[in-house]
Amino acid sequence: MTEQSLHQCVAERSSKVHRHHVPLFAGTMPNTVAVKRFSAALERHDWNRNPLIYALRCQREQRISVRSERRETYYALAMAMIANCDYNPDDDYLFEVMCSSEELAKQIGQLHVDAATGRKTYDPVYKAIGDWEAAGTLVVHRARDAETRQQKAMRIWIRPEFFDGLGFSMAELRDIVIKFRRWLERKGLRETYKDRYSEHLKRLARSNVADISDKHSLKNLLKKIKRHVLGEDAQQQDEKKRVVSDLEQRLIKTEQALSQQPAKEDRRYWKLYAAWKSQQPAAVSIGLENAAKQKRPDLSTVSGEAYWQYLVERIPSGGS
Repeated sequence: MTEQSLHQCVAERSSKVHRHHVPLFAGTMPNTVAVKRFSAALERHDWNRNPLIYALRCQREQRISVRSERRETYYALAMAMIANCDYNPDDDYLFEVMCSSEELAKQIGQLHVDAATGRKTYDPVYKAIGDWEAAGTLVVHRARDAETRQQKAMRIWIRPEFFDGLGFSMAELRDIVIKFRRWLERKGLRETYKDRYSEHLKRLARSNVADISDKHSLKNLLKKIKRHVLGEDAQQQDEKKRVVSDLEQRLIKTEQALSQQPAKEDRRYWKLYAAWKSQQPAAVSIGLENAAKQKRPDLSTVSGEAYWQYLVERIPSGGS
């Protein structure tokens, strides 16, 4: 290697870009108690003292202290994940990050778009997510597109261990999540959040995102995490959902049955019987209805026109 090429190599190495922008969360923080508590704990958090990050770096034989640039990325990314996390225990799984890793990178100023090629990169975010996944604080699902052979957008869920690293015990985490549900009920927002989650799932189905529909082990893990966080409350809610589902099915069947009945303006037999009944002593109409119950117990007022027709056809000829 000539002296000129040596100098050129050194110059290229010294000008290597570790990151294009200083990480800073610029997204919107939801005005909820859960987000406020987690973000406040994060502001006081020392990543060098995080037990899971410490254990990971020891395992990798890295120096114990995290480089300042990476700590800045950790902080901004954690804030973005807390802001975009799903804390609603009524949804399928707990603590899903409801946006893509690219969107996370954009919110903390780490999304770089090459002016010449248009290629998007966010290596600091990708590496931080890899660190947290390896440390056991995230569940990350990746998949490759069979046609393009490129990675699909990943789906991310925060593990309870992430919050434990911020100083929240399982009991505190459970209390925060249950109180979040009560807050939704008090504000009348449960249906709003239910619709938002449905839209989230529809958006995932339309997008090139890693699919979990046939990932049964992953889904079982996420359900286990939810049960672990909610404890007995999770079982009660599952039972409540089952009961509500049964009631909804019964309601649908009832509505279908009613929709098959003649419209109110076509209820000729009901009108005939009502007109006759208004001119009779109560004992006469009651006697006719009781006799109908004994002979045709399968008929009742919910049977519609069939019931009223049966009564009309049995009105005494002298009482019409």
